[in-house]
Amino acid sequence: MIIDMHCHFVPPDYFALVKSRPEFDVREVERKDERLDIIVRGVRHALNDTFFDAAPQIARMDKLGIDRTVVSLATPLINYFSEAGLAIEAAQVCNDGFARLVKSDPKRFAAWAFLPMQDPVAAAAELKRCVREHGFVGGHIATNVRGAYLPDEQFAPVCEMAQELGVPLFIHPADPAGKERTAEFELTVIAGYMFDTTINVYRMICSGFLDRYPRLKLVCAHTGGYALMLRGRMQCEVEKNPGMQRTLQRPVGDYLARLYYDTAGFEEGYNSFAASVVPSEHLLFGTDAPFLLVLADPIGFVRRSIPGAAGEAVLGANFERLIARGA
Repeated sequence: MIIDMHCHFVPPDYFALVKSRPEFDVREVERKDERLDIIVRGVRHALNDTFFDAAPQIARMDKLGIDRTVVSLATPLINYFSEAGLAIEAAQVCNDGFARLVKSDPKRFAAWAFLPMQDPVAAAAELKRCVREHGFVGGHIATNVRGAYLPDEQFAPVCEMAQELGVPLFIHPADPAGKERTAEFELTVIAGYMFDTTINVYRMICSGFLDRYPRLKLVCAHTGGYALMLRGRMQCEVEKNPGMQRTLQRPVGDYLARLYYDTAGFEEGYNSFAASVVPSEHLLFGTDAPFLLVLADPIGFVRRSIPGAAGEAVLGANFERLIARGA
């Protein structure tokens, strides 16, 4: 079974909610054919009908040869700036919409729970509700929440709940650091997202966070940004920095090898490199659809860059193993 674990969706009820509440600052500005342009907090984003409807999602899957898709909320509509009560309401509306999508065709769809990280205790409760009541595969969070990264102690309730439930957290970049310098030429999406993922990965490693949560399963979007490429550079820093030597219990590469990474990238060589840095079992097939910035042949991309049985496992079996309880 070929499973796309990184694909975005916007439940219609959630979209209606965020457009109706000024706190979210979301408005439609142009619709042309299947394309819908929206402005969120002053930034224009291009969506399309596939974000909102199961039928074109299934058509996309059939065209590419994907058997099952795991949906998560489209990044532009992640909002960690609203007050906690509204955030909790919005997350529940979003996740109940995901649940309806999954129920409509459980063989083709699964879902990551969107979590109201403004209130980590409520986010932990929402993760538990979605896993226990709806059968979601795990939780979806951003690389940072108002500038705070996952190792921040305030997010302990979410990490502890994910560990207790035995489900992974999918970490996707949003609202990256330095976005005031990357507004032109789509550089926020092209580079800013990658940098924010990289920052989060190395904060998790260098803070001792991964040692505090030995059973926590974490999936990093976009093949971990630039984190794998910086393995040697960071290890050199550790060897010359007494403070970091006291914090890290193992080499940097060992921590990187513990994390999971999707294949939503564009360089076959980097995908091959990733399989040499971390166990190929920790690479998971993802497309980042239905954004326009996707590969035309994502399955072929995996098979060319990671040939043989290892590549076939990346396309599905690795994810099935990851979400198996107790794995």
